[in-house]
Amino acid sequence: MRNEIISIIAEGAEDIGVVKTILKSFGFDGSEIIPIRPALSQDATDRYQNSQTIGTFQGVKNACIGKDGRRPDFERAFSMNDSNYMVIQLDTLEIENHDFEFKKPLKVNNENYCNELRKSVIDKIDEWLDQNYKDKLFYAVTIEELESWCLTIFENQNTVHLNNVKHRWELYLRRNNLTYSDLKLDPTKHKTQYFEKITQKYKFHKLEKLRQFSEYNQSLKYFVQSLDDKLIRNLVT
Repeated sequence: MRNEIISIIAEGAEDIGVVKTILKSFGFDGSEIIPIRPALSQDATDRYQNSQTIGTFQGVKNACIGKDGRRPDFERAFSMNDSNYMVIQLDTLEIENHDFEFKKPLKVNNENYCNELRKSVIDKIDEWLDQNYKDKLFYAVTIEELESWCLTIFENQNTVHLNNVKHRWELYLRRNNLTYSDLKLDPTKHKTQYFEKITQKYKFHKLEKLRQFSEYNQSLKYFVQSLDDKLIRNLVT
């Protein structure tokens, strides 16, 4: 246990599952990790406005922008739950197809692609937040999809540049008897538990192993390094 609280705002339940496992490698236990969005059960905060989408990219954006000068998800995290930190997770695959201007950097033959794209996404998040909370935030920018991070378990190559990422991931799951049915989980109810279980099976919750996996995905490496820089330093001091 770290005796600190960290909250998560993410696109989907599966993203929550992977981020939770990663956070455990830095000493957080399950009771110290609070999923804010998507909520695992709907409450009054979720219902206050239909456009405050529970999951999805738009849901993360809405949570950051808030309404009428308030950001209920952040208030809930930092006031009601007394969080010390917050993780904000976003995929980048379809980021140019949303209701705001965004242009990805050139990907082909660009060794700085991940760094440039991640920085642009972080700048956009900070813009939505009016530059608030920076000292409390970790940015889990999954380039291009969450499965790219998970594929580092099985692929000994740069997973950022792989095609058909979801298809590759599903093939590995079937080959290794790791489907929902194999694990006796319901895909309509247990996405968080499912991704937690798989990533824990392959030691994403062990920091040394996680660092090894992160060598095969630069965006995962950036996230792990950001946690390293702040959380390990705080443990030392």
